[in-house]
Amino acid sequence: MSITNKIILVNIAVFLAQIVFPEITPMLAFIPSIAIASAYWQFVTYMFMHAGIGHILINMFILYIFGNPVERALGAKNFVLLYFLSGIGSAIFYMLIAGISSVSMVGASGAVFGILTAYAFIYPKSIVIIFPGIPMPAYLLIIVLFLVETFFGITGSEPGIANFGHVGGILTSAIIMIYLRRFKKHSYDFEFFWE
Repeated sequence: MSITNKIILVNIAVFLAQIVFPEITPMLAFIPSIAIASAYWQFVTYMFMHAGIGHILINMFILYIFGNPVERALGAKNFVLLYFLSGIGSAIFYMLIAGISSVSMVGASGAVFGILTAYAFIYPKSIVIIFPGIPMPAYLLIIVLFLVETFFGITGSEPGIANFGHVGGILTSAIIMIYLRRFKKHSYDFEFFWE
């Protein structure tokens, strides 16, 4: 079984645990004011918590579709590092922009946006359809998502959604992929979309 599919199964198991034991959610969600004080585990555990069935279904569907090809391209070890670093980077970026608040953040979205970004680097001209009826190359999709999430984050047009967390996942993944391309180019022979 791929690492991607194992991560999906863990997410499902944790979501079921949330339903049975709802008191674990505030312990494992990312709450900036608590996380930086003592609950450092929240930088990781929040990635496995979800706000509802729709939230987890969307995240896991996207992870399944895009995670497996990224894992095959990078290998299991680097995929795991990319996934978790994107999620941690998402939380840190969200905290830096939104401030050290007591508002919780949950979901694998930051890590999943990181996987989408990696896919765009590895398969830039692959045609993907995220928005209904609008096919576009993967590199263009990630640019559009970055701009849309930044816009919503600045304007606050999507209350309850940590848009800057998504942006953080994109940026973290982009930095990792640039590192892999520049310093390990013989191992990961992909081209940037602008090359």
